[in-house]
Parts: sequence; structure tokens; C-alpha cells
Amino acid sequence: MPRSSQGQGTYQVQTQTQQLTPQQVLLVRLTEMPLNDLRERIDKELEDNPWLQGENAEYAEDSDFSENSETSENSESSDSSENSELSDSYDDLDDGIPRDPNASADERRREMGDVSESFYDHLIGQLGEYPLTDHEVEVAKYLIGSLADDGLLRTPLQQIADELDIYQNLPTTSQELQHLLTDVVQQMEPAGVGARDLRECLSIQARRNYRGAARDQLLTLFQRYWDDFSHLRWGRIQQVLRLDDLQLDLLRQRVQHLNPRPGGSIGGDHSDNHAVTPDFIVETDENGEIHLTLNEGDLPRLTVSPDAEMEMQMPVVSKNEREAMRYLRTQVANARMFIDAIAQRRDTMLRTMRAIIRLQRPFFLEGDETLLRPMKLEDVAQLTGQDISTVSRVSNSKYVQTNHGLYPLRWFFTTAARQNGDEVTVRKILQSLREVVDAEDKAHPLSDERLVVLLRERGYDVARRTVAKYRSQLGIPDSRLRKS
Repeated sequence: MPRSSQGQGTYQVQTQTQQLTPQQVLLVRLTEMPLNDLRERIDKELEDNPWLQGENAEYAEDSDFSENSETSENSESSDSSENSELSDSYDDLDDGIPRDPNASADERRREMGDVSESFYDHLIGQLGEYPLTDHEVEVAKYLIGSLADDGLLRTPLQQIADELDIYQNLPTTSQELQHLLTDVVQQMEPAGVGARDLRECLSIQARRNYRGAARDQLLTLFQRYWDDFSHLRWGRIQQVLRLDDLQLDLLRQRVQHLNPRPGGSIGGDHSDNHAVTPDFIVETDENGEIHLTLNEGDLPRLTVSPDAEMEMQMPVVSKNEREAMRYLRTQVANARMFIDAIAQRRDTMLRTMRAIIRLQRPFFLEGDETLLRPMKLEDVAQLTGQDISTVSRVSNSKYVQTNHGLYPLRWFFTTAARQNGDEVTVRKILQSLREVVDAEDKAHPLSDERLVVLLRERGYDVARRTVAKYRSQLGIPDSRLRKS
């Protein structure tokens, strides 16, 4: 033991360590799991515990959570007045990257980075397969440059026509754009590129990849029962399409072979994007109200078997009966603990996402990433009253689908920079750096030293080395390589 400072003896030091209960350990593990892993964990628990039952929850009545307040009060006081919609969705995806209307198709391609550049080249290379005039080729190139990096087009055709006329001196009409989009771009490989939304994307792939009854069934699903499909109500789909279990499984397999992000299949490994199932859906309506949905997919509603209570009331006489009763009580206790942990996970997930929405409300309304405010794990923990470790577990490996794109929760945790003494996100500096470089004289591109000066004029005090790092992150070469 350590000696005292006077050397007159010894003293004992007591240390206190926190031991997690089995319930807490289970909650930690469940909270860390994204939806697909949680589904597998529940299936295993149902298989291992005969007293745990899973009921079809697809017809559970939905309620709504509308986040239409700017306030940031502790969720302990606000959660009681908010209902959470415990449904799920597979709605339209968007990358949410703000586009410069002055940018040419080539500049838009550079904005999308190295991965999207090869995707752009892949599509441009297919233009020679179509009998197009020189004018149509230039318009089609701009259309392709307007695609998001998932391969979908979300800019309205009339807006693209206006951009071409005003900024590129290339007059066109929305009718010509519609023709080039449907008869050229949407006919390209991979199937689904150029679609205006997820519904059209999957429909294009269904027509291209399937024939006969299989194609008709998929198109019926997407065109007539999109709401049920987008909320993964497979039980209702089975009823309305009059499918047996084997036919339903086959339909789901066909859907899983379709790619919601066709742009991700070219130029890099986007397998993670293709496999992502959003854990949350956040939708913003025209009234500025934000609606939060916890995606629970086709997870069953868990209950303890009603037979358990009856069994536990039975008289116990023999040794074998006592052992059977002990086993029964243990399994029932485990089932109840698992059900409670699932409920606690649901509450923890919703608390965390509500806090992120409150802190990043301008982004969810507008989709402009420069509106993101600096946010740390500690900020969300303080707002929710949760531990930082809990917020971290929720944020890791979880995704949220918004009107503006599909984002990992970690994306919303942004580092801070300063502009004229005010705290802003590093993304604002990146945006300003992009704007400065885009506006430079290409015959005399700006050096990093000059970029430092121009950024400081905008209020950003950054070092030359930092500018070089940010330039690299944006995929902008140094001034010697930008000269034209």
C-alpha cells in the first residue's frame, strides 16, 4: 500500500467502480445496433426463448411527432407532450449538396469529387450511342452534370433550362430536356440513372431488369401501393396482392436486387450506401413542420406468452417440476428484460434524434449544409440528459433519411471555426473556398497564399497550411494544375 507523506504508516485507498447490471449491458448492446442488426437480434431472441412472442406490428396505429418549435428545453420536460411516430419509410433519397447555378457541367462534375467524376465520364461515354445534334449533346452533358452522386435528378427541368440559358448561353426548353432525360439519360446504364425520385428509379429498373408477371407485379407495387411499400407494410402488401408466403419472399428478393442509388454502382465502392437502411425518417412539410419517424421496419411487437402466467401458478411438487419452474421463471424474466430494453432503446433513439433536429433545425428545413451549426456529442447529451457515451452509441452506424438526402448521424456533428469572431462550421469555410476558386481567372489561378488573403477578407482567419488541406478535401488541385 502507499506510504503516508510523513512515513508514519500506511493508508488504504478505496476505489469505486461502476458495475453495469445485465439490463444495462443489454441496453448498451441494443442501442449500438442499426436496424438490420436489431432485427437479427430479435429473431435470435425469439428463437431462443419460447416464452417470448412476436406479434405482427405492421398495423399498429401511427402517431406523429412534429418539431415546429425553436426552443431547446430539456427533453425531459418536452418529451411528455410529444408523440413519436413508430412507423418506417423507404422514401426518396437526395444528396443535399448545394449546387452553384453558375457552374458548368464539367465544374459540377469536379464538385462531385473523384468517385462521381468517373461516374460522370461513364455516362458521357454513352452519349455517342444516340443520334444527337451538337446542341443536344451539350444540353445532355449539363443534364448529366446536374445528377446527384446517387444518380438521381432532383433539380426541376425548368430550373435547368433557366440555368442553361442564363449561365451557359445555351437556350433550351423543358420539353427538350424532358426528351433528353427520358429517351437518353434514363436509357443509360446503370438502370435507374436520371430518375426524379426513388419511385421512378425503381420503376425504371423493374422495366429494364424483369419481364412478364415479375415486372408487372413490381410495377403494380410501386405505382399502386407505394405508400405501403415505402413504409414496409409487407403484411398489407401480401393481402392486397394475394400472395402466399413463398410469393411474398420472392417479391421481397426482387425488390432487394434493385438499387436505390444507381450512381453508387459506378466509380468506387458504394456498397455501404446500397445496404443502408435508415434508422430515422425526418420529413419537412410546406408549413415548416418537421416530422420524425423511428424506422422499426417489420419488427414484431414483443410480448410475454400469456401461457407463462398460467404455468407459473401451477403447483410444484417434484424435483423435476421445481427445476422446470425455475427455468420458466428465468426465461420469463429474460423476456421481460428484453422487452423493456427494446422500449428503452426506442426512447433513447428518439430523444437523441429530437435533440439533433432542434440543434440543426435550419438544415432540416432548407437542406443547405452551410446552415449546420457546430455541434458536439456533449451538446446533444446536455439537451437530452443522457450520457455522452449513450449519444455516441446512438450516433454510430445510424442513418437518417431526410427530404434532402440520406445522412449518417455522425455527419451532423460538425467542428467549429470562426468568422469575424462568431462560431461557424468548417463547411462554411469549404463553401467559401469553393466560391473563391470558382470565381478566379483560370488563366491566372490563385495561389494558396492569395486564397488565405481572400478568405480573411470574408472573415475567416485560416493559415496557408489549413487552406491547402481544405483545398485537398474539396478535390481542388493546386494553382499550377488549375491553370488553363
